[in-house]
Amino acid sequence: MIVEIYEEEIQSRLKNDLSLYNRQTRRAKTPVTSAVVLCNNTKQETGTWYTEYSDYSSAALDTEALESWLRGLPPAYNCSHEELGRIISLLEGTFIYETKATPGVELKLKTVNDYIQQSLKTTFKQDDAQRLASMQLPPGPQRIRGLAGTGKTIVLSLKAAITHKRFEDFKILYLFNTQSLYQHVQNLISKYYTLEAKRAPDFDNKLNVFHAWGGRQKPGLYSSLCAKYGLMPLTLGQVRGRGDSLAYIYKDLISRIGDAIEPEYDLILIDEAQDFPNEVFEVVYKLAKGEGAAKRIIWAYDEFQSLRDIEIKGPSELFGKNDAGEPNLPDSVLQGKYPGDIPKDFVLPNCYRTPRPVLMTAHGVALGLYTSRPNEMFYYPREWQAIGYQVNKPDSLVISANDEVEIERPDENSRNLLEGLMKENNKRPLNLVQCEAFDSNTDQLQFLAENIHRLISDENVAAEEIIIVNLKSGNNKDAMLEIQRRLNASGIKSVIPGYVESADVFKPRGFVTITTPFRAKGNEANIVFVINAQQVSGDFTLRMRNAFFVGVTRSRGWCYITGYGTGIHKLRDEIDKIKNDFPKFCFICPDPTVVQSSKSFLSKSDKELNKIQELLELVEKNPELRQLMADRLKD
Repeated sequence: MIVEIYEEEIQSRLKNDLSLYNRQTRRAKTPVTSAVVLCNNTKQETGTWYTEYSDYSSAALDTEALESWLRGLPPAYNCSHEELGRIISLLEGTFIYETKATPGVELKLKTVNDYIQQSLKTTFKQDDAQRLASMQLPPGPQRIRGLAGTGKTIVLSLKAAITHKRFEDFKILYLFNTQSLYQHVQNLISKYYTLEAKRAPDFDNKLNVFHAWGGRQKPGLYSSLCAKYGLMPLTLGQVRGRGDSLAYIYKDLISRIGDAIEPEYDLILIDEAQDFPNEVFEVVYKLAKGEGAAKRIIWAYDEFQSLRDIEIKGPSELFGKNDAGEPNLPDSVLQGKYPGDIPKDFVLPNCYRTPRPVLMTAHGVALGLYTSRPNEMFYYPREWQAIGYQVNKPDSLVISANDEVEIERPDENSRNLLEGLMKENNKRPLNLVQCEAFDSNTDQLQFLAENIHRLISDENVAAEEIIIVNLKSGNNKDAMLEIQRRLNASGIKSVIPGYVESADVFKPRGFVTITTPFRAKGNEANIVFVINAQQVSGDFTLRMRNAFFVGVTRSRGWCYITGYGTGIHKLRDEIDKIKNDFPKFCFICPDPTVVQSSKSFLSKSDKELNKIQELLELVEKNPELRQLMADRLKD
């Protein structure tokens, strides 16, 4: 009976694609063959009882005979790679996430929107790494790493949905940092869970999708813990100016009720882990059921989202210490594999969101590879491989200072289809990145408004698929209101999440979103404008290069980079050099001590960094002051 139910379910799923289903015979065109595998019995043990007492038409096999049975299946069905991907997508249920194509319509690519929509109309099928990461449930801690756009949120959402279905008694926590992810994550979980379980997920009692903070409107982990333990939660206004606000409130929480926090969750999934301070992980450790290495805590880490922490923190640093001063989770918990060949430290190498020219521009600028002082470097080929690159030169286990380095990003690690579509239609993929320099902010904003109007009116791009990321530091509200006024004058509606609208109002239909790099994290759009990029080249603190990377990698299509003054010309020179070497990076490996001295700024507070930046800019503009400082240093 069980085998028959599974076979009927397979037929039912294949029916979702009429190209794979014969409506006359009411059977799938793809042949379905079944067998019963008796994992714990030998052929001698089963003897003849299976054929005598079962009414299955399926063969009975022991584990030893399974491989030869699979090899012996007739190769009666030949299908294309695309068809195979479609079959896998239907069987694993991920087809629920894909963009529906209009049947029978051959789209002629004319507008920007035509190209983007065609690039999105692809079978949603997990790659091998994603499938393993989402389908397997480890018995202890696990880290999942990958660049922005490698599918970490999908993987965690699938893992939440699958576990919620398989283990109905489990209590699960999905934790994230970007407020606009609330609805997105719940939608991802709901789509898959509803398809598989034929009912809605229990978000109230068994599957908590929480922002790290929360408040009156929407509960978060901090607000829920305060309510549970009878504490008055601290507000953002109360902790403003006290450094990292999340670190402050969680440190306060630990000092007040740390020993009283009881284990509550069977599985904890942490998205955007790179954005959380150690104090959040310490509380998470207390909330997870089990002891030590038996706690199911899975955290997804965006490689490269923060230059401050480009060297990923290990569990010994994140999860706090016990009474003896030893790490609650030593770094060794991520070494090797769990039974069932489940990796403890998982890398997702393939980028699906951002086209390769856009991604490599973001990487090249963020690392400063085409400047006189690169601000970060990977000295081992395996570290480059972890973010989807291959090292062509040097041919050695270690990359040393002054080595001539050639790094390449192969096609297979960049799965966005837009680059290929442009080549097929004799378009230049490098034009996906455009850097425009202006004499003034007025000129920059005029270009912004005119081009957004053009994209919406002439190129059929939906307003909600356009994001403006403002790199200007300091109080951004006035600057973003000025952008909004310019757009209004052109008849374009817009929102400013966290400044005018609620922080979770992102990409509402018919509205362009104006935002900061911090608030843009976790979101994506077909078109991204990164404005005020003149601050990148002259930023001695490196924060702007970090912000630039975050802003640019929000794009799954075109990215326009704009600015004014001398700074934007310097940045455009960098970007031109990156384009000239595409799809490679060619540079001289910097000395580690030089890189480390540049990074030393990143350990300082924002207040200290602002003072340093102001001082350096003053010195740069004043030759007499530079000479005075040089004389003082000689003395």
